[in-house]
Amino acid sequence: MKNTKQKIAIASVTVLLIFSVISGLVVPYLQNFDTETVDKNAVQNEEKIAIPDFEFKNLEGETVNLSDFAGKPIVMNFWGTWCPFCTLELPEFDKAAAEYGDKVNFILLDVEEDSNMTRQAVADYLAEKGIENLTTYYDDPGYGIYIFGVNSFPLTVYIDSEGYFFNAKSGMTSYDEIVANINAML
Repeated sequence: MKNTKQKIAIASVTVLLIFSVISGLVVPYLQNFDTETVDKNAVQNEEKIAIPDFEFKNLEGETVNLSDFAGKPIVMNFWGTWCPFCTLELPEFDKAAAEYGDKVNFILLDVEEDSNMTRQAVADYLAEKGIENLTTYYDDPGYGIYIFGVNSFPLTVYIDSEGYFFNAKSGMTSYDEIVANINAML
């Protein structure tokens, strides 16, 4: 019992520390970042923030690690079928994935709050919406939400090919914003 409480306390402190570092370093940076005029050299001169490796699940329930996508830039979108803005922007990601899918890893990280929404139901939902170029993953056991301090949806995080934070967008995004960030990372 005591060990379990200690583990929970250590995990909580670690998550809080990571959140504090990201909030303290990333949020001020994001306030001055204009995605329409992304300057790759200016971004590279900023202090780089390494994104910690974490696990999530694929459609079959198998564990996948962020590091499995290393070597290419990553566009990670935290979303849910219950979020109207999330579903409205899905075609924008699908269009970008059709164009850049061989150069960039797209990770739709589902954060379902509806316990009745099975993984297969989410996959069927994407197919219903005509999303053909994206694969959804599941933020199970929830590490992604904690690492990035997600408190609103959708949230898009851009990670460069070396595993460093590049940019983030809270709220709905557009194809043009996605492409501007991708082009700046390539």
